[in-house]
Amino acid sequence: MENDKQLDLIFMALADRKRRHIIDELCEQACSVGDIAKKCNLRMSATSKHLRILEQAGILYKTKQGRTVYCHMNFDVWKIVAHHIERQAKFWNNRLDELERHLMKV
Repeated sequence: MENDKQLDLIFMALADRKRRHIIDELCEQACSVGDIAKKCNLRMSATSKHLRILEQAGILYKTKQGRTVYCHMNFDVWKIVAHHIERQAKFWNNRLDELERHLMKV
């Protein structure tokens, strides 16, 4: 499934603390690659690596104005994550309800 592949990329991207810090910065506003490097205390090469992973996961997208590259949060990707979490919550709530009914019989 395509959503499963994208979820793998999203969760892998979120597994790194530095990438989560970048996401926190982009939630406020779009930032240039250089600003992200400064705010996150990263070298440009490391910043580029993290941004590439976040972009592949669909978490952000880039635009270019002149010679400056800006990164923007793709808020639509969180719908996929929310749907996955909702499915998991429903599954586990049903399982807990079944357990409760079983324990009431015992």
